Amino acid sequence: MPLRSQPDPVPNGVNFGIINTGRMTGPAQAAPFSQNAAQTNNLTNEAVDRARESIDELRQRLEELRNQHPGVDGALRDLDMIAPRLDEPDRDPGALRYMIESLVERCGGIPGVLAAAQLVQSTVTALLPGS
Repeated sequence: MPLRSQPDPVPNGVNFGIINTGRMTGPAQAAPFSQNAAQTNNLTNEAVDRARESIDELRQRLEELRNQHPGVDGALRDLDMIAPRLDEPDRDPGALRYMIESLVERCGGIPGVLAAAQLVQSTVTALLPGS
């Protein structure tokens, strides 16, 4: 039985098929038949607040484990370097990504805090411009 090719759907505008829930800059192409679109969104205070809350939660857990595990002080130092950068996450996103990776790596060796570190990674990464 021969296959019939279906025509591409007709897009209803330049952003047809693009769903943007974060920050996007530059061209984006939703599908081969769509037109390119450029969009810039501002960070919401809610996203920054979520990142701060996740950092505060991790900091609290780490403080409870202080003097019980050697990696705690290093993870707290990482948090001290990450937290001030939340107001301008696109200022040096590469450095911030590196700090977050370092934090998650350190926390991977500390019992009971890896999930909280991954939440920090997720909420802070959501603030960064796309790579």
